[in-house]
Amino acid sequence: MSKKSAWAGAIVAAFGLTVGGIAVATAAEGPDRPPNAAFAERHLGAPGGHGKPGRPDKAKLKDSTLVVGRVKSVETGKLTITKDDGSEVSLTTDGSTKLRGGDLAGLKADQRVTVRVKDGKALNVALAKAQARGTVKDVNGDNATLIQVDGLQTSLDLSAVTEKPKNGDLVAVSGSVTDGKTIKVEQLRQLPK
Repeated sequence: MSKKSAWAGAIVAAFGLTVGGIAVATAAEGPDRPPNAAFAERHLGAPGGHGKPGRPDKAKLKDSTLVVGRVKSVETGKLTITKDDGSEVSLTTDGSTKLRGGDLAGLKADQRVTVRVKDGKALNVALAKAQARGTVKDVNGDNATLIQVDGLQTSLDLSAVTEKPKNGDLVAVSGSVTDGKTIKVEQLRQLPK
């Protein structure tokens, strides 16, 4: 068999498999179902394709708002947030209120949060994490300054980090903002220079 014949046979086989695959997929959808219904059920988790597995349905979040600020207090059934403009908002909570990565009882005063709210009820709460990359300077015990890649300077609290960076190190940090301008570093990763 010549090389031309082998290539021609391979092309015909690939074409046949492609056409056959399309035919099988079309037959699986059935004549009474919309063309993408089978895909949506398998890949998006619900008829019609709304939402993703493990994610809230977009319909539930419709007409919800976002509140950003600091936790003032957490009580059974109630979460009070001090918004960035200084105003306070009290939200109801229940067993369906989700805290990403934890339990609502673990929230503490002054933690920065983002809360998805609908009809005065907290649906989802997420702890806001500060992240920055840049060059470390002025290391002094548990304190340092980070010159970010955009030129902004940020104070770092390194008290929770076991391996302290040195002046000139290029790092990526993440943590919580303690006083509106200092990052209390929880994770520090050295970046290659």
